Amino acid sequence: MDKSGKKFFASTLNLFILLSIVFALIYYISSDRTDSGGINIHFLSVGQGDAELIQDTAGKNILIDGGPDSTVVGELEKYTKFYQRKIDVIILTHPHADHVNGLVDVVEKYQVGHVYLTGVLHTAPEYIKFLSLLKEKNIPTTDIMAGDSLSLSDGATLKFLYPNTKLVGSKVDNLNSTSVVAKIIYGDKSAIFMGDLEDEGQIELMKLSQDLTADILKVSHHGSKYASNINFLKIVNPKVAIIEVGKNNQFGHPHSTTISNLNSLGVQLYRTDIDSDVNIQMTKTDIKVMK
Repeated sequence: MDKSGKKFFASTLNLFILLSIVFALIYYISSDRTDSGGINIHFLSVGQGDAELIQDTAGKNILIDGGPDSTVVGELEKYTKFYQRKIDVIILTHPHADHVNGLVDVVEKYQVGHVYLTGVLHTAPEYIKFLSLLKEKNIPTTDIMAGDSLSLSDGATLKFLYPNTKLVGSKVDNLNSTSVVAKIIYGDKSAIFMGDLEDEGQIELMKLSQDLTADILKVSHHGSKYASNINFLKIVNPKVAIIEVGKNNQFGHPHSTTISNLNSLGVQLYRTDIDSDVNIQMTKTDIKVMK
């Protein structure tokens, strides 16, 4: 083969490789990427704050809280497709800075489908900015309370267990007491997300005659002393518990009492300050920690 033939062959081969890559990428983007293996729950390492990303079997992204700053955006990029910057649902448990601040960045950088919140009054700048962005971008919102629910794919349901009263426009001294508590039920398995609900609210929650048992527990209020009522923990009876907490935080979270309570029940415990992200796959019959 002469030089011109070799050059033509090389050019043709390069073109073939390039087209193969392009077609493979198009197929990847356009094909159904549904993960029928189960629901993936990512407890994101965002420092001293909460952020949980739930991905159902159809690939819908549900984000509960956004942590204290923009760290959540980098965390979301690990688990969402680069070409589809969409969060289908945001749930704000309560408007304290370590739960809402990061949501400002999420709303600015992602396409958001719907936001669920309690509507409780709070005048912190980042919460006001978050609400303003929702109006500016025409993102629909729903004020939630116990009894409301969301239908997810493959028969899964996300139920709101708390608060048990409407809080829209209400001024409350302790915002932790207004925290949304949500439970995902998928077949025989379930997970409860507690926000920062403290002992008093947990006692009230136990009186509401709801099924509080769950295989997975997002421990309330970063494992603080007054947010892991032992009687409540016994009722939930989780196999796995996750504490979302920052390293060497000024609050001393998680408290030794909380750790002791969980250990006494034989719960498998993970902490984002030690384990970084905690990723769990939940099927209808099993749960598996992916770390």
